[in-house]
Amino acid sequence: MEYINPVEMRVVDKNSPYFGVAVDVLMENAGRAVYEELAKVAEEKRTFTIISGTGNNGGDGFAAALHLHKSGYGLKVYIVGRKDDIGTEEARMALKNLEDAGVSVKEVADAGEIDYGSDIIVDALLGTGIKGEVRSPMKEVIEGINRSKAYVVSVDVPSGLGTETVVDADLVIALHMAKEGLEGYNTVVKDIGIPEKASTHVGPGHLIVNLRRDPASHKGANGRVLVVAGSSAYSGAPILTGLGAVGVGADLVTLFVPEPILNAARTYLPDFIFRGYAGDHLNPEAVKDILDFSRGQDVCVVGPGLGTADETGEALNSILKGMNIPVVLDADALKLVDKKALKNVNGVSTPHATEFAGLTGDAPPEDLDGKKDVVRRLAVELSMTVLFKSPVDIVASPEGRVKLNETGNAGMTVGGTGDALAGAVGGFIAQGMDNFTAACCAAFVN
Repeated sequence: MEYINPVEMRVVDKNSPYFGVAVDVLMENAGRAVYEELAKVAEEKRTFTIISGTGNNGGDGFAAALHLHKSGYGLKVYIVGRKDDIGTEEARMALKNLEDAGVSVKEVADAGEIDYGSDIIVDALLGTGIKGEVRSPMKEVIEGINRSKAYVVSVDVPSGLGTETVVDADLVIALHMAKEGLEGYNTVVKDIGIPEKASTHVGPGHLIVNLRRDPASHKGANGRVLVVAGSSAYSGAPILTGLGAVGVGADLVTLFVPEPILNAARTYLPDFIFRGYAGDHLNPEAVKDILDFSRGQDVCVVGPGLGTADETGEALNSILKGMNIPVVLDADALKLVDKKALKNVNGVSTPHATEFAGLTGDAPPEDLDGKKDVVRRLAVELSMTVLFKSPVDIVASPEGRVKLNETGNAGMTVGGTGDALAGAVGGFIAQGMDNFTAACCAAFVN
């Protein structure tokens, strides 16, 4: 059985409406799926107690209860908490549908208010989003369920999974996929109609779930990005890269550029911080200053507009050997880098087809499945995330995970879009995302 972790499942849930299936439809499907399994285990056991919480897991319980009611089963339904505290519109609608059908739903604030004497108890208290230990009155409700003689069925996961207080479920009805932590449980997995692309592709869920900003944070707490880019021939590249980082929310962006373009770059955006070095392009004399400055940064984006001079390649590889923060490699950096050195780099490479061929020695296949395979193999070989830029972007992790992105268009062939993408990857990493998630999110928004 394949398992999914709670964060990935929340991403899939949030992606589902984007790819065509609304949350209320998923909840109705979940209710029907749970009912189908409950009907199988009911046999001569005719009475049910549904114990719901105030989240979407509780909404799934209400939806299942409606089907049980329509099928004539004896039913008691409780919500631990207040109905006014239900957190989503979909769960509120599931409750309304149940009450409109004539089923009484009792609010309880104390575990002693629940009758645990039914044949089957359906645990729809808590889902995968629990943080910390289970608190009262949920803790006492779970203990009451565990003391009962009923057959206990948990919706999606046993409430409290991963904590010290967890429902002792006889059966778990997992929705969409089994969740991590269910190993060893009697589990049945039910399809609830989540679109395939919600799992295989990047969507808004990746941003909603993974991008968090503390309201009490201070300047610099949400990311410091160092950009090493540009040359006398390409003065715009560092600006576009920096704009990508600023655009996704990085607090502070510093552009390390050759002195001939320093003053021109300074006039573009007052948000940027600038550092210069002598020469028309990156050279070994600049390496020490760049490495020293990098120690106060969260990520380094290197490559756009550097040019391909021999001494630039020498400097680049020295920087990579001495860099102790994640690195995003783009454009000229991918042409100059020593591939052996890449295997020791914590970071992301962002090749297009020509740059990919330079790294591997072979042009990528034309078909999408073939591209996915070779991008995955390169990511595993280099032990770094690879974001392959194409009409359908392919993002692969060192562990072999792959996501696709379809938000691109033909207008993105204009110069500079790759620079902005690299900056966005760096901006997301600086805000705390792992390399793979940052690459996925950057591809989606770019």
